[in-house]
Amino acid sequence: MSSDSDDRLRAASFDPKPSAAPTPETSTKPNQTGVWIAGAIGVVLLAFVVLVLPSFAPEPNVAPSLDTASSVKSESNGTSASGDRAETEERSPFAEAQMAKARRAAQEALQQLLETQARLEARAVNVWAEIEFSEATAVAVEGDVFYREQIFAEAETKYRAAQSALDTIEAQLSEEISTRLEMLLAAIESSDAAKATGLSQTLSQMAPDSAEVVEAVERVATIPEVAVLIENARSLFAERSFSEALEQIQSAISLDPAHKRLQALAKDYRSALTDDRFQKAMTQGFEALEAGNFAAAKTAFNSAAALKPNDKSPGVALAQAEEAEILSALNRYVVTAERQERGENWDAAAASYKEALALDPSLVQASEGLARAEPMADLFSRLNTIVEKSARLVDPTILSDAQTTVNEAKAVLNESDGNGAMPKLEALWNQTIKIVENASTPLPVTIASDGATEITIKRVARLGTLTSRTVSLRPGQYQLLGSRVGFRDVLVTLNVGVDRENSIDIRCTEAIGG
Repeated sequence: MSSDSDDRLRAASFDPKPSAAPTPETSTKPNQTGVWIAGAIGVVLLAFVVLVLPSFAPEPNVAPSLDTASSVKSESNGTSASGDRAETEERSPFAEAQMAKARRAAQEALQQLLETQARLEARAVNVWAEIEFSEATAVAVEGDVFYREQIFAEAETKYRAAQSALDTIEAQLSEEISTRLEMLLAAIESSDAAKATGLSQTLSQMAPDSAEVVEAVERVATIPEVAVLIENARSLFAERSFSEALEQIQSAISLDPAHKRLQALAKDYRSALTDDRFQKAMTQGFEALEAGNFAAAKTAFNSAAALKPNDKSPGVALAQAEEAEILSALNRYVVTAERQERGENWDAAAASYKEALALDPSLVQASEGLARAEPMADLFSRLNTIVEKSARLVDPTILSDAQTTVNEAKAVLNESDGNGAMPKLEALWNQTIKIVENASTPLPVTIASDGATEITIKRVARLGTLTSRTVSLRPGQYQLLGSRVGFRDVLVTLNVGVDRENSIDIRCTEAIGG
């Protein structure tokens, strides 16, 4: 018979009730001898029954024996230990082996059940599956009842049923973790510190090794401070202090970078701040445009465009600013040119009209002004040349040109309104007409020499040798060349004028090689 059977039999062993102790008065030697003889006979008979008779008996039906044993055990619960011993002694060794096998199976089922139970309890099963866990435990308790009654097959069935229930619960763990993690994240997002704290404690038991859970649990500690920063930001936002509100949100994000609501608020606040800066930039631009400060206006509109690259309004405003700047510049150039015309500053007036036409070649006012200014600027230039370089008038061609210029100036004066409408031109004409008249009237000039020097008035006449001679020359600058064989040539300049002496002595006096 197996050791398991021996263990069970010992556990359920029956201790017979002891008989009354014999007294010295009734005890005799013959009685003791009879007892030993009876015991020996009983042992022989028991050995015969256990060892010999089973070999002649038919093979027992095991299942009915187990059922019968179970039935008897169930019906005889609470009977005397001697009845149990008799029942055990009636089972065959094979039945005993079957019972031991059933017991081991029940124990193995129980061991697996206990391991699963321990795992689930470590994962806070009483929080997230209390009812199901209690129901599974109740089934296991029913198995314990069968086990104590040594109905091991029924005990195993109950243990397996409880195990199946626990397996079902354990299979739900991942989903339960996900559900509670979502709840925890929602609590964090809504700044519900109390709810988040409870969930974090449960999740820490349910998924102690989950990095996602650990990260979420660590965020719980930041909820109070983040909530304060959010409230501050909302107050500042309501006061349109968008920059300060955004700073509060960014401080909160630094505490909890994974906070989705903070990210959304930051986006909204940043957008509001951008809108505010955009509107301010556009307002500044139009104010500057109204004041004619085109550079400031364009700077402001460009700033607005940088804030909202996809917004078309800064581009439209920039175009308006540029057009206004051009119109302003055109007006400024034309006004300036007209003022310069009135001041007879014709060179400057022509330059101003050209600036205007560079901006708008189709501007008629500038074109007409340039048509007036350029001829006048040229006339003044030629008149000034006559004054500044009057000595050149000795050249007949240059004198002729000067006379033509003087006549043009007179014609312009005649076409003007008169009464000093062109005082600068009139004064310059008066000055040049005298110069031209003087240059046109020959003056007597006395030339003296040694009678041996050949004298030539360059570009006028060859005089030959002379000692003294008077010639008529128009006012101006002349060059006289003296030459003599064996002597170095001499070249002298003679300025002929109304108020001058108009005489010169020219002769060669430096002998060559001497």
